[in-house]
Amino acid sequence: MKSNTSLFFYIIVFFLALVLAATFSSCRKENFLDDSSVKLQFSKDTVVFDTVFSTIGSTYRRFTVINSYNNPISISQIRLGKGTASAYRMNVDGIAGVVVKDIDIPAKDSIYIFVEVTIDPTNANNPFVVQDKIHFQINGNNQSVELAAWGQNAYFHYNELVCGETWAVDKPHVLYGITAVGFPGIDSNCSLVIPAGAVIYAHTDAVLYVYKSSLNINGTETNRVIFQGDRREASYANEPGQWFGIRFAIAQNSTLNYAIIKNATAGLYVDTAFGGDSLTLNNVASFNHSFASLFAQGARIHAENSRFNKAGNNAVALRLGGEYYFNHCTINNFWTASSRTSPALVLNNYYEANGIIYVRPILRANFNNSIIYGDIDNEIVLDTVPGNFANYRFNHCLVKTDQPINSNYVNSKLNISPNYTTNNSLRLKSSSVCIDQADPLYFLPTDLDNNTRSNPGDIGCYEFVP
Repeated sequence: MKSNTSLFFYIIVFFLALVLAATFSSCRKENFLDDSSVKLQFSKDTVVFDTVFSTIGSTYRRFTVINSYNNPISISQIRLGKGTASAYRMNVDGIAGVVVKDIDIPAKDSIYIFVEVTIDPTNANNPFVVQDKIHFQINGNNQSVELAAWGQNAYFHYNELVCGETWAVDKPHVLYGITAVGFPGIDSNCSLVIPAGAVIYAHTDAVLYVYKSSLNINGTETNRVIFQGDRREASYANEPGQWFGIRFAIAQNSTLNYAIIKNATAGLYVDTAFGGDSLTLNNVASFNHSFASLFAQGARIHAENSRFNKAGNNAVALRLGGEYYFNHCTINNFWTASSRTSPALVLNNYYEANGIIYVRPILRANFNNSIIYGDIDNEIVLDTVPGNFANYRFNHCLVKTDQPINSNYVNSKLNISPNYTTNNSLRLKSSSVCIDQADPLYFLPTDLDNNTRSNPGDIGCYEFVP
């Protein structure tokens, strides 16, 4: 009888404990924020492992997850995006794993997350930047923090100010974030020299930014300087929009020789010349950009033996006035990613603010021995204020336009196909009307491929080679 009484007592105690635990848990959780608007804050939105590995190695970083609210919160799940296949490992407040669940953060408090990465830089299949994400789920919301580590031996430029440098060419350069040659409020009158043979890979949205400073690219006909996205898989070889491009802001005199710029948003973005300074482009190929191959606003540009083609909007946009000279250039647009209504070339001499039109005159826009062509009916648009724009000329050019022409078109061929070998190569067939039609006054001895030109030469950046 005594043993039965004891058993009954223990059963009562057990059930009372369960009720108390449930009641306590319920009370505890009642204070937790469960609203779908709850958001986590992070000490970093991108965790960068900027150690450059020369051998297999590991390193770690940490960041904090912050609860900014006056009540506790509960994170239902924290997980590595690539799971067990990730190069990263994480530890959440002392708990290691690919997935960690039910992590509580008290009011106005935070937790640490430690992340470790192991890189084999000798693995040729590694991308230059090894990426993953840590995903957070709270109250049905999903947030993430990006992880980035250098996956191969290279020179990495991560949100870096460059001043008075000449880059080495023994390894590739990788741009991540903003690589600035001069920067507002920090420094100006800087310079960057990129020698022949340099190869520059740019990560998503990366930009080479030149502010009140100079950029000089010294490629040669046999050793060109190449800018492209950092995705090296074959499927990305012709993928536009992989990085932002090269951005000149009030730049000092700069010269780009024998450069290839591809797969960006705006290959060259040139905004307002500094005093009398200008950008000189010799033997430059800028193509396959999601917005424009050359976008200028109030700039001074001198371009020879260069091609600007395959862009989602304009191959060349010359806006808000400026001073421009093009000789033996090919400005062409065949865009296959989507339908295109914008012309290959646009000239603009004004802007509008608060209903008021402000004229920004084009002091000169001369096109000699050049092709302006594409796959829509009108590939030249003169977006100008009447009476304030006359100083443009197309001399010995091939142009495609459905607009009336005037005396500014000198010895130019209208609406005739240049007869390329392919729409991407832009090289001429033997039957092209461009052959031997250039103006000898603007003769250049070699073309973009470094082929010798006859005199008179062929219109465009390429000379026909039998």
